[in-house]
Amino acid sequence: MNLISSFSQNLFFIRHGFIAEEYRKVFYGQLDVPLSEEGKIKSLKVVDELSNYSIKAIFSSPLQRALFPAKILSERKKIPLIIKEELKEINYGIWTGRPREEIYKKPLFWERFKDDTLAPPEGESIRDLRKRAKSFWEGLKDLEEGLYVIFTHGGFIRALLCELLNLESCFLFTF
Repeated sequence: MNLISSFSQNLFFIRHGFIAEEYRKVFYGQLDVPLSEEGKIKSLKVVDELSNYSIKAIFSSPLQRALFPAKILSERKKIPLIIKEELKEINYGIWTGRPREEIYKKPLFWERFKDDTLAPPEGESIRDLRKRAKSFWEGLKDLEEGLYVIFTHGGFIRALLCELLNLESCFLFTF
C-alpha cells in the first residue's frame, strides 16, 4: 500500500526550535527540555509566517519545545490544538540525559541501535519509533481536506520520512 497517494490534505511538519544550551550534548529524547531564547524567537517567526495561512487544525507533541509555538498559533488563529503522545521524540530510556559522547564510546551497541532493532533499556527502538510515526500518519487519512500543521521532533520526522520513502532505518541518521 502506498502511504502517500491516498491523501487530500496538506501537512506542514515543523521541528521545534533550538533547545537550551545545557541539553545540546545529551540524549534528551522525551525529556521535557525548554527552548533556548533563540529557539523561542525563531518559533515566534514560524508562528508569524503560519498565521498567513488558512489552517484547519494544529497537532503537537506534548513536550514544551514543540508545544510552545503550537499553543501560540492555536490561540492566534482560534483553531483547535490537538496534543498527541505519538508525536513525541524517541524514548532513549536510561540514555535520557546522558552525554552523547558516553554512548558513542560503546560503538557495538550504538551501531545495533542505528540498525533499528535494539532499544536502550527502558526505551524504544528506532523500529518502534517508525511504527509510532506510521500509525500517526495513517490516522491523518480521515481528516477533511485542508491544511494541518504538526509540531514535533526531528527524530519523529526522520522516522516518518524513512517509513514513507521505504528507506532503511540507517538513513534516519543522514538527513
